[in-house]
Formats: sequence, structure tokens, C-alpha cells
Amino acid sequence: MHTTDITTWFLQFDAATPSSPQWPDGVQLAEAEVISPELSQFMFRTVGGPWRWFSRLSWNYQQWLDYLTRQQVRTWLLWVKGTPAGYIELLKHSDQSVEIKFFGLLPQFIGQGLGLKLVQAAVMQAAQWQASKIWLHTCSADHPSALKNYQQAGFVITHIEHSTEALPQLNDSRLLAADFVYSALAHHIENAG
Repeated sequence: MHTTDITTWFLQFDAATPSSPQWPDGVQLAEAEVISPELSQFMFRTVGGPWRWFSRLSWNYQQWLDYLTRQQVRTWLLWVKGTPAGYIELLKHSDQSVEIKFFGLLPQFIGQGLGLKLVQAAVMQAAQWQASKIWLHTCSADHPSALKNYQQAGFVITHIEHSTEALPQLNDSRLLAADFVYSALAHHIENAG
């Protein structure tokens, strides 16, 4: 692993709640109402891989299932012409604040004007979930336009942290998610009844 200095910005939404974005033809946002560790793990790994998201790379199937069944997590998928293009994961905390926990686009959909609309949709969904506040964090290892995108959507920086992190390299075998795949197979075989 390679260590690097990371700046993390914590932001809170401080604007009028946006209305539902007008998506281009062939684009739609839909909530994933059925709990699916496979889907959530795939989106986390695929969207986050280029930005070295590592916090959940070691999670097995049961950890994903436990997290998703807490009833405080909601996920939306962005579809472009029937293809998953991005996602939103919202997490409601005990203080009723809603964190945009994970958010982003698959690499081939970046740069098409979907990011700002997706963050507006995330804010709208969080507000409809009766959030006491809506917040998120991003860091200097994330997409270069992430911070600017959030600020354009109405988020303001509330706190900044600096750290040194051991980020996975793009050839890190954890990105292949072998532990998750094996634990998912074991779970399904065990519960095939």
C-alpha cells in the first residue's frame, strides 16, 4: 500500500431543496427497494475503485447484509439506457441527519453532466426522508471535481481534516472482492433450502 496525505472536507447542505432533476432521454433514477449485498458491493467497488475507496473492500456478505438491513440505509441507482451508471447511498443517523454516504458515477458516465443532477437528486431524496440536516464528506483522493460539484449543489464546508492514509493501489487484489464472492456463494448455498 502507498501512503498519501489526504484532506477530507465535511459539508452540509445549506440551500433550498432542489426539485426532481430533469434527466436526459434514456436516463432514470430508481430506488433499489430490495436489499442486495451483491448490488451494493458492486456499486461501491465499481464507482469507488478509481478513487481508491477502501473502507468496505474487506466486508464479507454477512457484513453487507447486516449493514443494509438496519433500515437506515437507502440506495438509488442511476440508469442510462438500461445500464447502471451511478448510485446514491443515504444513511440516516440517530440524530435524524442524513448522510450521503456514497455517491458517484461509473467511469464511462463521468463528464456527461450527470453528476450535479445526481447530487441534487440525493439531496431531494434525503429531504423527503425528513432529514434534520443533510451532509457528506469528500476527500482529495476523490474525483477532482467532487468538492466543486457539491458546492455548486448548495453544500458548504463545515470542517476539514488532514490525515495520512494507506490507499490501495489499482492492482490491489482486494479490488477483486474474492472474500465477498466466496462468502456470498457460501451464504446462498447454506440458505438454498
